Amino acid sequence: MSRSKNLPSTPRTLGRPPPVAVTITGIQGNVAAFASPGPAHDVWRRQLKTALGTDSDAFVDMALHHLERAARMPGAGPSDLAISGALAVIAAFAPKNEVEAALAVQAAGIHMVSMVMMARIGGGHSVERRLPPLAATAAKLVRAFCTAVETHRRLRVGGEQKITVQHVTVNEGGQAIVGSVNPQAGQIER
Repeated sequence: MSRSKNLPSTPRTLGRPPPVAVTITGIQGNVAAFASPGPAHDVWRRQLKTALGTDSDAFVDMALHHLERAARMPGAGPSDLAISGALAVIAAFAPKNEVEAALAVQAAGIHMVSMVMMARIGGGHSVERRLPPLAATAAKLVRAFCTAVETHRRLRVGGEQKITVQHVTVNEGGQAIVGSVNPQAGQIER
């Protein structure tokens, strides 16, 4: 029995539609043409608009072309799988408008490029003297991805921190502790 059969199933009832996929039908003059691998063209375009949080056909086309450029592997062309995977990442951001979608497109692109850099490090495709710069670049890209995710969170939740102030009265001869008390460990966390 495979390991995956032992894992609990995770239904797609998280409020998200199934991921939208893309097929590259051809490249002419270094510009890719895209089509639906399944549903009718109009249905597919609506799915793309929903995934990108937009009503603009021009924005959808721009996002697809940006993803196609980012999905080009060194020495190879663009990948349907990479673009469709990037669209799933973007859909997870659940953008509500073009600004959030642009941030999600950037995050997906950063993720794809950082994975390429890590593959170069781990795959032995590089001479030893190139490893430190590749590792530094990969680290910067991962940090940029985390920054994009945090920026998205701040757009949604707001950048303010919640601070709770409680009034405590300490009578003469009493003691007060500032911090969390963990009675089981007998320690005070500050």
